Amino acid sequence: MNAKKYCFIVGIFSILNTIQFLLFDVNYVVNFGYRDSLFSIYKETHLDQDYWVISNMKAIKICLSIITLIVSCTLLYCIHMNICLGMLTYAIWIIIYEVFNFPLALLLKDSVRNLFEELSYLHLIFQISRMLLHFCCLPFIIKQMLIIYKDPKMSSKMGRRRHSSISTVDS
Repeated sequence: MNAKKYCFIVGIFSILNTIQFLLFDVNYVVNFGYRDSLFSIYKETHLDQDYWVISNMKAIKICLSIITLIVSCTLLYCIHMNICLGMLTYAIWIIIYEVFNFPLALLLKDSVRNLFEELSYLHLIFQISRMLLHFCCLPFIIKQMLIIYKDPKMSSKMGRRRHSSISTVDS
């Protein structure tokens, strides 16, 4: 397979992975019980920044995921149309996305009550595995971006086989 096919696979992976984690984040249960006696999985925090981030975690994750879906779809379009700027945008956004998500995962790990400590470890393992997968895919994007940057017409010809102009006929 050539770099262009790997880039398509990376784009599809990014879309599916983002949808998967978006579903996890939207359905993430924070409180248990009835209205009168809700039990939170988070410790009581007195820092305003931590409280704001924890209380708005779902909205932050949804915004980051929607932007990632848009950038990933743009990546697929840019690979198809041989546009170098879209691949650069994807590479930069994935780095920014993971740099934002990792501190959020660490904040959640420190904020979860001891009773739910395993849940925070699971969330951290998911975050690290997603980071590794995204960062391991970036070299394919960068390679395809460099191919297009150096010679835009060469990229579309790389996957094609040349057919002989001489045809043979058995007598």
